Amino acid sequence: MKSKFIFTLTSFALSGIVQAASIHPILPDSGLNWKDSKHVPPGAQVAILSGDPTKKGEFIARIKLPANYTIPPHSHPVNEYDTVLSGTLYLGTGYKLDTNKGTALPAGSYVEIPSKAVHYTWTKEETILQISGIGPWGTQYVDKTLNKKYS
Repeated sequence: MKSKFIFTLTSFALSGIVQAASIHPILPDSGLNWKDSKHVPPGAQVAILSGDPTKKGEFIARIKLPANYTIPPHSHPVNEYDTVLSGTLYLGTGYKLDTNKGTALPAGSYVEIPSKAVHYTWTKEETILQISGIGPWGTQYVDKTLNKKYS
């Protein structure tokens, strides 16, 4: 009987902690703070939903890629988890961009990109991705001159 009482008390105490945690509302796209992204070629915009990709810890961001846009072959230092929210993302692997190869990922698609996996992307229409991971995150281009240009 005593252990059941302690269990009940603990449950109430924990539920109070959970209820006291702050809740972050999910904003519609119109409420997001879109900014130009300096890590990819001009034209893409990013909105940070949670965390800071440049720091240690979890982060969630959205990236808006314009129509007919490419991101050259690159990799990331950490695993990346992407969901296509709108449009279609085309994803290829390897050290040379080849739009005749790759996979079309329509809205609703999900892809896990392991750390250091060399890949490239392109679009035919405006495409929005939600990217998450555990930072610090960054982009390392195969063409080393781009690392200085987009950092």
